[in-house]
Amino acid sequence: MYKLIKRKLQGLNRDFGVFSKKVSEFNLTRNTEHKFKNILKEAMKGLGYDSVKVDPAGNIIGKVSGLGKGEDLILISHTNFPDKESSFSGTGQQLINSRAGIISSIYTGGLIKSAMIPMNGDLIVCCVPRGECSDFGIKYLFDNYPKRSLKRIKGILLCEPTNFNLCLGHKGRIEYEIIVKGKFGNYFLENKGINILGTMFPLINELEKVSKNLPSDCALGNSTLKIKDVSYSGYNPAEAFNEFKVVVDRSFVPEENAKKILNKAKTIAKNLYQGQVSVNINTAIAKEKIKTDSGFEVISRKEFMPWRIESNNPFVINSLESLKVGKLNSAIGYWKDIVTEGSYTFGQLGIPTIGFGAGCETLLKDKQVSLSMAELEKAVYGQTLIAYRNIGMPAFGWNLDEI
Repeated sequence: MYKLIKRKLQGLNRDFGVFSKKVSEFNLTRNTEHKFKNILKEAMKGLGYDSVKVDPAGNIIGKVSGLGKGEDLILISHTNFPDKESSFSGTGQQLINSRAGIISSIYTGGLIKSAMIPMNGDLIVCCVPRGECSDFGIKYLFDNYPKRSLKRIKGILLCEPTNFNLCLGHKGRIEYEIIVKGKFGNYFLENKGINILGTMFPLINELEKVSKNLPSDCALGNSTLKIKDVSYSGYNPAEAFNEFKVVVDRSFVPEENAKKILNKAKTIAKNLYQGQVSVNINTAIAKEKIKTDSGFEVISRKEFMPWRIESNNPFVINSLESLKVGKLNSAIGYWKDIVTEGSYTFGQLGIPTIGFGAGCETLLKDKQVSLSMAELEKAVYGQTLIAYRNIGMPAFGWNLDEI
């Protein structure tokens, strides 16, 4: 069977290269979102997927049907799009380089279909949209997933960069706001608000001190804290009224949680401004308003929870064994910087979830890094092995002619 998979992958080489180039070089903007989705849908149809659809949230869902009604396997990649008011700055490069997962997941389904690999259940390939720090696509997908089908899911494979290792989790991430509003003493308000930076600096400085002494996890790495934005909302000379907001990007290990992080931030701000009169301090997880090209609208919290699946989970063991038999010699690892839909699929729903893909995490940050066709093909091969081991029917004694 492994020889058959490699032979069929070579047979798909030409079309694979054309599709990979088309997706990698596509000029993705909010205005071209619909066209990009059509490219992905048409690729799935051309590869013989048994069904392809797009739901209201923008999830592209392709299915390769199995021979039986056993357990299903879901492959997930993400199709991030910039907000209407934004460009590809900041996380924009991550939006572009996440396409490696789109390419490999779609062609994994195509390879399984082409090789006519017998499966007990269905292989479902999902390209899900995601905001800058919100996973609205995956939540909509599973909120509307048939309950009977939900029980049939054997596991979820995230097609994120793992350097061809098997990743089992990552830190959490939230974006939160500290809002300080009220009347300050005159020494804060000299020059009619021009000195407002002096008002905000103590809070920024204190947060930077905190960032140097955050908890860490031996597997998932260090928690981080970064000031993402600072804004000054207004000054009323008659009432000496001011309001400013500090936006913080915070990653955290499992021993922490969002509520404790917000409470600590609020305590820090209160201690700094406790000598002022009528000052109100609030903290809250930031929200993002999403509107897809289909008109779907949602307000999503900017929050990804930490998750980590046990290394002795049968889904993990079977997947790791399949990669070793296929001579990929993968090891167990964890993402240190990025976040994935595993926060929801495993962290919230408890569905066994792992990650396997081409490239390392720096791929999502380095504009000079690009993947070769050999690396993309290796990702397809590995993802196919994982699918076959977990939901494939035994083919011992079969030869190529019989298949």
